[in-house]
Amino acid sequence: MRTRLLFVSVLVLALTGCGDDTESVDADNTPVQADAVSNGSGEGGAAIRVYMKDMDEFGEVAGLTTSREEFLDLAIALEDDDGERVSSAELEVSSLVGNELSDSRLETDGDGLAELRFRPILPGEDTLTFTGDGISKQLTVYVTDEAFGHPLEHMEERATELPDVDGTVSWDLLGSVDSREGDHGLLEPTFSDELRELDGREVKIQGFMMPLDNSEKQQHFLVSRTPPSCFYCLPGGPESVIEVKAQRPMEFSFDPVVLSGDMQLVENSDMGLFYRLENARRE
Repeated sequence: MRTRLLFVSVLVLALTGCGDDTESVDADNTPVQADAVSNGSGEGGAAIRVYMKDMDEFGEVAGLTTSREEFLDLAIALEDDDGERVSSAELEVSSLVGNELSDSRLETDGDGLAELRFRPILPGEDTLTFTGDGISKQLTVYVTDEAFGHPLEHMEERATELPDVDGTVSWDLLGSVDSREGDHGLLEPTFSDELRELDGREVKIQGFMMPLDNSEKQQHFLVSRTPPSCFYCLPGGPESVIEVKAQRPMEFSFDPVVLSGDMQLVENSDMGLFYRLENARRE
């Protein structure tokens, strides 16, 4: 998929920072006050959530960038006051500038999700407005004239070389692990004696954060050797990514971070990763 996805945890302030006096435009080009459109939540806690199709476990999308040569498959949920998804809920969706939608009226399925395909035909900024059960949510989509290419293409050219930090575990050492395909299709590691010396030790690592929590601060996230090309795909193999569980939530950063924590070598991970850092804290 050639879409760059921006998580709520990164863009929530930018997309919700409009003041009460700021005017927006509805689907009929009629100015409306910004406070007339809710940010996807009702007074009682009900909310509309927008995800990439089959990727809702990665969290909501707050903004999307795509090209005129691509389409976007979205999944939309209507949640009740208790945060439960509502089945057979009716939703309406519109494009501010007239990009093509698979349907303007949606109905959630038994899992509480409705599917929508967005076909961009006009370059520039568009706003998708979702309404249902008295709630509205808007999603900004930027449409470019050129395709991005596959998110993993030319990754080495885009990667920023990490600076040397004394005392950090070498990514070359972590990358030296051997692996084989396991019974469930995931790679299983074979750790060398040198790597096994790290197991259970307090170590220091550096890398780029990949958020997993749907919040501004991250307590459970990934750290990778290279910058992520997109927020829903790993920038390398399992030997180049570390699962991190922090002592307390920490702010997301696009810059490299240095963390200390207890290293664990993971033989069988549900995430398919080889390394985990427990009780992590930022240096």
